[in-house]
Amino acid sequence: MKSVWHVGRPQERDFPPLYKDEQVDVAVIGAGITGLSTALLLAEGGKRVAVVEAGRVGGGATGNSTGNLYANPGSSLSTIRRKWSDEVAHTVVAARRAGIDLIEESAKRFNIDCQFTRRPWYLCAPPDEPEYAAQVEKEYEACRIAGLPVHLERGAPVSVATGEVLRIDDQAQFNPLRYTQGLAVAVEAAGGKIYEESRVISIDTDQGVVETNRARLHAEHIVHATHTPKGISVLQAEMMVYREYGISARLREGGYPEGSFWLLGQAFHSVRSYHVDGQDYLVVVGEKHKTGQGTEVEVHYENLRGFVRRHFAVDSFEHAWSAQQFQPADQLPYIGRAPLAPRSYVATGFKADGLVWGATAGIVISDLILGRDERWGGLFSPQRFTPLKSAKQLLQENLAVAEHFVKDYLGGAKGGIEELRNGEGRVVSLEGEKLAVYRDENGRLSVLSAVCPHMKCVVHWNADDRQWECPCHGSRFATDGRILDGPALEPLEQRAPRQ
Repeated sequence: MKSVWHVGRPQERDFPPLYKDEQVDVAVIGAGITGLSTALLLAEGGKRVAVVEAGRVGGGATGNSTGNLYANPGSSLSTIRRKWSDEVAHTVVAARRAGIDLIEESAKRFNIDCQFTRRPWYLCAPPDEPEYAAQVEKEYEACRIAGLPVHLERGAPVSVATGEVLRIDDQAQFNPLRYTQGLAVAVEAAGGKIYEESRVISIDTDQGVVETNRARLHAEHIVHATHTPKGISVLQAEMMVYREYGISARLREGGYPEGSFWLLGQAFHSVRSYHVDGQDYLVVVGEKHKTGQGTEVEVHYENLRGFVRRHFAVDSFEHAWSAQQFQPADQLPYIGRAPLAPRSYVATGFKADGLVWGATAGIVISDLILGRDERWGGLFSPQRFTPLKSAKQLLQENLAVAEHFVKDYLGGAKGGIEELRNGEGRVVSLEGEKLAVYRDENGRLSVLSAVCPHMKCVVHWNADDRQWECPCHGSRFATDGRILDGPALEPLEQRAPRQ
């Protein structure tokens, strides 16, 4: 399903696949906001840069984000302040401000039609809920210490009842898909190269070789701008993988809320409006859960629709989509030189703030490769060691991974393959093997090994998106086994159809 960001004109141009081997200074894997921000700064710094993308420019996490830009890291600045310090909270805000400024400057400089506009950001507690009001007040104090233009007030300009509200002025919104598509054109104009439909199948960090399904890049530096590092990385054991859902709606009456509204409560929701080509859309995001641990996908979408119906006069629902996010154990993203991997740089652990962190990562990584002074004191280094700040969440994450191993290998769907309906997928146990089986609308079977090639967890079926998902580290696969996203470098193995 496509996000609301596809409304309007299509991508400016197509980019070819990588058909022949090339020698470059920097190979960037991933053409989302992180990869293209990095590539542009490097190309303008005189480096030979090539970006390889498995699908289309902006078609991954960037094109399925909220389009909100805010200098505070969501509702977690008070946690960062508590775990780290006032100084670190201030540094985080400064780094994120630089990322937003880079997006704004690039949109203006390259005349990118991405509807960039400055808007306030709100964190709203429900009325008469002291626990959430206290959370808002903690965030207010952390934002104030970090130097943000923050206000504490009662009520917010949105048709949902609110109590204590934190308001931060001069934040922003844009269309992230159109921005990255325009950025790709700017990268090419600066001398960089963009290759679409070029899936990476192996990476040799010692030799500096990135192999795609058609050809290779030989590079001095390799940048993993893929939401989570490709292949096996120690960082994957330090992050928890979540999925969140978005919908858009047209309203019959009443105003569209202007700003970014984070609505706290037992069920969290993010609300904003999007205006393009004379059309208005309400955009609502929520229903976050650990990947592979939610209910049926349609239930999550219907919960979001129910929320919108309760608070807005809905004329129609237009779009529905979902995206993954990787949450770091110590609350800070990992941006910089990869641990235990020469030549490599990573940018991951962005939580739900990947747009701003992606632009910030472009600044950090390009500075490192260009030999400039490292901004923000190496705070986001992936090589940091923070056991006291990470221990609790690391324990929870690795226990969850172990739980999936045990439950999924011992369990399995009852019944045979013959019971599958058209359009349905299921993991079954057959002759001692876990199989991921899908029957298409014409009754044809696709049978795969259900074991994720990354670190051997058993995949789960996503009925709405009709794809297989790994609950351990977030890899996603098409019904024919092809890799769609995540750290896995190899597809799910094919198996002969069996009854």
